[in-house]
Amino acid sequence: MGITHNATNESFPDGTASARKSGTVLLEKFSANGETPLKRVVVRYGLVDEQGNNLDDVEKTLPDWFHPEKIYQHFNGKPLSFED
Repeated sequence: MGITHNATNESFPDGTASARKSGTVLLEKFSANGETPLKRVVVRYGLVDEQGNNLDDVEKTLPDWFHPEKIYQHFNGKPLSFED
């Protein structure tokens, strides 16, 4: 998982341009004031719907658990709670 301010080549490690779409989920987040993130995102690529169709350029709302710190904690001994 990577978090970057934009999706330009300079935002990713060298040599990863061709591999990005094959194993990366790219979500574009938004802010109303330039600082506070909204739950609104656009799935640019990397996810599919229930039928297996690619979700490219589809607007969605993130669940509360989808937060970098919570995901980090999940991989460091504090499993995600989907009930909160």
